[in-house]
Amino acid sequence: MKKIFSTVLFCGISFFAFARGDQELVEAGHWIYDSIENLCMESGIVNFADSEPASISELKLYLQEIDFFKLSEAGRAELKKIQNYFEYEQIGLKSDLINFGIEPSFNLSGFYKTNDDIDWVYDRYERKPFIFVPLNFTVSDFVTMKMDILLGMNKNNAVKNDIYSNVPFSADAIDINFPDTAYFSIGHRLTKKTGVSFQIGKGARNIGKTLTGSMIWSEYLTGASYAQLSIYSPDIKYTGIVSQFNVDRYMYAHQFDIRLFKKLTITALEGIFVNAPVELRYLNPFTIFHGMAPWREYPDELDDSYDRESHTGAYLGIKFQFTPVSNLKFYGLFAMTQFQTSYETSNYPDDTTPNAMGGQLGGRYTLPVSKGRFTFALEGSYAQPYLYIKESPNWSLVRTYAENMGNKKYPFYEWIGSPFGPDTISGELDMGYEVPEKWALNFIYLFMARGKMSGTSVFDTMVSDGKYLWGGVHTNEDYPDGWCYPGSSSEGSSVFPSLTAKELQSLVTPTGTPEFVNRISVRGTYNFSSKIECVLQPSFVFIFNKGHEEGKKAAGLEVAGACSIKL
Repeated sequence: MKKIFSTVLFCGISFFAFARGDQELVEAGHWIYDSIENLCMESGIVNFADSEPASISELKLYLQEIDFFKLSEAGRAELKKIQNYFEYEQIGLKSDLINFGIEPSFNLSGFYKTNDDIDWVYDRYERKPFIFVPLNFTVSDFVTMKMDILLGMNKNNAVKNDIYSNVPFSADAIDINFPDTAYFSIGHRLTKKTGVSFQIGKGARNIGKTLTGSMIWSEYLTGASYAQLSIYSPDIKYTGIVSQFNVDRYMYAHQFDIRLFKKLTITALEGIFVNAPVELRYLNPFTIFHGMAPWREYPDELDDSYDRESHTGAYLGIKFQFTPVSNLKFYGLFAMTQFQTSYETSNYPDDTTPNAMGGQLGGRYTLPVSKGRFTFALEGSYAQPYLYIKESPNWSLVRTYAENMGNKKYPFYEWIGSPFGPDTISGELDMGYEVPEKWALNFIYLFMARGKMSGTSVFDTMVSDGKYLWGGVHTNEDYPDGWCYPGSSSEGSSVFPSLTAKELQSLVTPTGTPEFVNRISVRGTYNFSSKIECVLQPSFVFIFNKGHEEGKKAAGLEVAGACSIKL
């Protein structure tokens, strides 16, 4: 023991508590983005902190515009909460400029529902792993590497109806596919108002602060690997992204953000999804992908015409935020994978390409009262039946994977944007009261009108002898001729086999017999201290036309509770 102790001292290494590095990323969906939004609304400004993940260095830059002395009591408490997070002293080792730290936490949750035919409200996205230990490796404020070590439930078990806790009680229930989030991040603040950062990582991303998940790119797309370059300032930002969904399935995108008068931000994202190995031409940050006409350059055995749409999917995203006065904010998002003019659809009988667009509009109002604030938020969204869907599932904008434990042949699907998928109309109301770092109570009502192509149902029809023909371990296998896209086969759509390709082209959301979902939740949060947080959430769901069957009804109650303890 003496020799070991002497060796540690000789190497200059000691147990030490140190603050976070500036290049550490704040993961998508973190509470910090909600807090920054509250502070900006109270200050009557907007910024680019609605694109996630962002480095601590970038978030500190945006917070420089917040005047502490002009904030309400709730705003001051929230700003202090953010500062405490940035200055949190991790347990670890330190040697000169190099730090190694951990942030262990225990998370215990329980949940129960009365109707197994209704999906979980407190679902696998909400549940935290039982034991969670992020590992950080930093080099001063220039480099951070991070990965998540965890003991938790795998996704195969998380979707089951007879699982009532996040504790994995059996070996085949354990998640062995971690880490879900890991990255290398490097960057530097060039001036007081301009910085640059680069990351290679794995995990969720998000573009746009919304109630139900961004229509453009949401944190509900998990586990995708990415490389990201950001050049940021308070008024102009550029982000270049390459994201790998599966083998030979890449999204290349560049995103420009501008801010006007500190009141309005406008974002434009152009991307192309390619079912092919990585290509250098897509990495040029100032290339307009559409000008390459890449859809003509990949062979397709089923279609050898010059104007074929093969192995590529174009993508456009537009977003705005506007804060006309303090405590009031409006926002909108638009996503598009295909647009056909009325001239094209009317004058070319062989053209069966459908439009594929979606949008979100929302508003949020906050009212500081006493030590807390009231919040009122309303959002609506609309997605056409073929949003994110292309001629083949291989170049549709979706990630697919399967677990390594349990039923390995059951695939999961996650769209690039809204978790509701295409063919859905939704509206959500969220109102409540919060005292920062103390307690919060929210009432949430969600309504959805879902067509037959909503969610990920288009993949559920691609099953033969109990085997999923596309997804997870079968990603590269042939898919059946009856894919849902118009004109993709002579046998018609797997969802609407009786319709012609021209009829499929003109489908309107919601298709078929719409399923109407009403979901009411009350969410209460209480912080016993800065390290102990407890949540209780009862929910009631009522569905008309369940399973798209006319007149069929379903109802169910769900109760979920969770407690998180940080060490």
